[in-house]
Amino acid sequence: MPKPRGRGTSAEPRRTVKASSGSARARRHGKAGERAGAKAGPPAALRDGQERAPASSRARPRKAKGATSLVEAAVAKRPAAPGKRAAAEPPAAPRMRPARARAGEQAGAAPPKRRPRNAKAKAKSGADDAEFSPPRPPELDWDDTPSESAEEALAQRWAARGEELFQQLEGHGAALHEYRADLKEGRFVWIAPSGRVSAEASARLLCSWSCATSVLVMAWADPLASGAGIGRIDGMPAEQDGIDEQGAWQIAMRAADACDAAYLYRVSSPQAWYFLALDGLTFSPKRTSFHPGAPVCLVLRAIGEVREAIASRAEPADVVRDRISALSDSLFHQARYAYRDTDWVARLDRTGSCLSHLAKRIPRAGFSAIAAGQRIDEWLERELALELINALSLIEDEWSLFG
Repeated sequence: MPKPRGRGTSAEPRRTVKASSGSARARRHGKAGERAGAKAGPPAALRDGQERAPASSRARPRKAKGATSLVEAAVAKRPAAPGKRAAAEPPAAPRMRPARARAGEQAGAAPPKRRPRNAKAKAKSGADDAEFSPPRPPELDWDDTPSESAEEALAQRWAARGEELFQQLEGHGAALHEYRADLKEGRFVWIAPSGRVSAEASARLLCSWSCATSVLVMAWADPLASGAGIGRIDGMPAEQDGIDEQGAWQIAMRAADACDAAYLYRVSSPQAWYFLALDGLTFSPKRTSFHPGAPVCLVLRAIGEVREAIASRAEPADVVRDRISALSDSLFHQARYAYRDTDWVARLDRTGSCLSHLAKRIPRAGFSAIAAGQRIDEWLERELALELINALSLIEDEWSLFG
């Protein structure tokens, strides 16, 4: 029997309720989608529809298409069972966005590049700094040479004077001639191979430096050379210990500056260095010959210094041995150089030989000393020191007779 189809049946109201409730839910989801679309912007499908023109006159109006899309989006958002949805709905093909939209998104996602600061911007900032900085006084630098210390300037000045002296001697053919110094007379000469004086200058002793002890003594503190040396210089000590070769040159140059010397000359010997201040250089000397003075004062002075050093027991045995050996070599040198062809050669050679034997009395550390049974110590033994003092005193007595 067919079911009644009137309004009073129970099936029709249930269908009507389902239809009405489904459309209401669709309208609610559609409104929510419209609100979300207004906030997030038109979807890609709407953007495609706005950009592209309808292909034919049969195309639906934009309003209907937008409503249909909203309804489809609302339905798509409804939750469904995972198994049924995966079985009923085929996988949607990925939608490609327009090239202009992708390019815009990539441009927006790329980090902004930092523009390098070019030279024009740097120059502008420097100009601004210069505009606000206070004005500076003009700086004038007339010397292109680099700045240097006072010691270097002193050394260069006296080196230039030494070069000037050499050029003058070379110009007169006396650069390779031997020189002699007589401090008692204050005379410094250059002697040609023929024995004639080729150049002459007045000489004053500035200071002397001992090679063995590294002690520098100024001329006014030396009793044997006080009459032939310079006067006292304020602020300069009379004696200094522990001076090396460079320090000796620096002190001599400062002393030469203080006494207004024209040239600085060093006279070296095996025992000591003597720094002289030369003035009044001439190549037409009044006396064309040179006869050195007696070496008595020099010998007595050197022997007296060695004897006092041994008596004070202030120097080790090696230093004392070097002192005596240097004095012996110095006397040999004077006999062959300054006093050759004179009566002093024999006396200088004899004294030099005696001093050489005394130096050998002081044992040197080695296998030969140990084999000989000699006692090696840093300091001189008392008996050996007394023997050396007595021998030096006899040499002094011998030379004192010629004074």
